[in-house]
Amino acid sequence: MGKMPGWMTAWALVAVGAGWADAQTGLIPVPPGNVKVTVEFRQAGQSLQTGTLVQGGPRGARGSAQVQPQETQRITRRNVGSFLLIQDGGEGSITVADQVAEVVWFQQYALGRNYIAPGVVFRNVGTSFVVRPTILPNRQVRLRITPQLSYRSDTGTGAIELVEASTEVVVPSGQSITIGGSEGSAEVVRQFLLGYERANRASQVSIVLTAETP
Repeated sequence: MGKMPGWMTAWALVAVGAGWADAQTGLIPVPPGNVKVTVEFRQAGQSLQTGTLVQGGPRGARGSAQVQPQETQRITRRNVGSFLLIQDGGEGSITVADQVAEVVWFQQYALGRNYIAPGVVFRNVGTSFVVRPTILPNRQVRLRITPQLSYRSDTGTGAIELVEASTEVVVPSGQSITIGGSEGSAEVVRQFLLGYERANRASQVSIVLTAETP
């Protein structure tokens, strides 16, 4: 079998629950000349439960019961995992949100950095990260991670890599790194994750990548 093009994803797996995802992705061997990049969206969300509390006096006492509405919040945590097989020196794409609500923010950002002309008006915006791995000696991997937005405007569609917001790291094979989190992250990454959080009713989302070589 010949080598895959650099842009091609050979396998795709989506799993809910970190333990299951780790067990399943660990069964997939990494072909020579490729890097397996495991992607995990870690999120915490709140679910609201509404009920009624009836309070009465001591048994046998006279009087009326009090009925009070009660609301409780429950914190739920969920990990959603997938992975890509990317050829050494190629690229893969991690979709964050197909459509975000903060269209104006992204238009102003792109306009302020001369990615678009003043007359271009975004109608829809989607967000993703482009991952470019390079295999290094001693089982190390260089990862270049670039935020990318895709848009639809009145004049057509397009995609923009926000190169000024790129991150490049060198990690040992199998070591995880966090590339995003809605708390304390750079503004571009924070805006990217807002769309994911709202679509999944989650908060405190972070994205964890793990690159593995053969």
